[in-house]
Amino acid sequence: MTKKDITGLHQVHPWHERYIRRTDELPPAAVLEKHRQLFTPNELNQLEQLGDQRYAPGKWTAREILQHLIDTERILGYRALCIARGEQAHLPNYDEAAYGQFVEVTARSIGELLSEFDLLRQTNLLLFKSFNEAMLRRVGIAADKRVSVLALAYILGGHPLHHVAIIRERYFPLLQPVTVVANVPEYLPYFERLNKAWIVKDFVLEHEDVYVLEHAKEAVIDRGGVILYALDAGQVVGTVAIQPHGEEWEMIKMAVAEDHRKRGIGQLLIRSAIAHAKTMGIGRLTLHSNSSSNAKAVALYRKLGFQEIPLGNVPYERANIKMEIKI
Repeated sequence: MTKKDITGLHQVHPWHERYIRRTDELPPAAVLEKHRQLFTPNELNQLEQLGDQRYAPGKWTAREILQHLIDTERILGYRALCIARGEQAHLPNYDEAAYGQFVEVTARSIGELLSEFDLLRQTNLLLFKSFNEAMLRRVGIAADKRVSVLALAYILGGHPLHHVAIIRERYFPLLQPVTVVANVPEYLPYFERLNKAWIVKDFVLEHEDVYVLEHAKEAVIDRGGVILYALDAGQVVGTVAIQPHGEEWEMIKMAVAEDHRKRGIGQLLIRSAIAHAKTMGIGRLTLHSNSSSNAKAVALYRKLGFQEIPLGNVPYERANIKMEIKI
């Protein structure tokens, strides 16, 4: 029997179909064996490099995904065993998000997690090799859905493939270097959009904000300043500017897209701004910030060499700290 025989036993639920369709037209044990190794050696190195990175806020880390694969391999194997043995009771659902709240994997290596998964896969392989055709044909209720032992073999095979595809499409690109470019006219809307997003979240747009963001070419570029943009796979994910302000040069309007934070992009932008200032012959760069709402940013400025100086006259009501770096 293969997955083409499933529809002769019961209708396939869409939730199951998205996993089943990823598998090959092979007997159950052969499918589980074929998809036992999830990653190439090079990808194993990439998994380690990912660390605790997430492609968006609220998403799992790569390690947390591997723990989810382990949990699901156990649960689906148990469901197959129960139904094969003629269990008539409805098998309960499990809430993967709720389970995920009680996962702690920061101290576990990628190798350890994958070894545990492989051991579970080997036990499920032996389990399905022990099933005869009558057992594979048995249908039960799990998570309020009709499912056969046969279908569970292909759900088991396809579930990890679903998550491996996500890791390849959304996590591994996080390891690609983010580049910084300067004064690209078509990127001006991002300068406005990214900065307005963080300002209105904690403050209100002030007159100086509106002028600089909505007239950036006039306010920054035409006055000899520079606007830098961080690009990730061709997408603008951050920005910062250097602007003449009286007799000073000021670093202004640093913003990183919310779903790209905690990746070092802010630090990259600041270092790039300092490097650009140096090439422009600027010997001193200042900035204004808020030590309460922007405490993490202020800590980063200090780390990169900025020091607090007297506040003096400030262009923004929200600013309560002024810093400088001598280049």
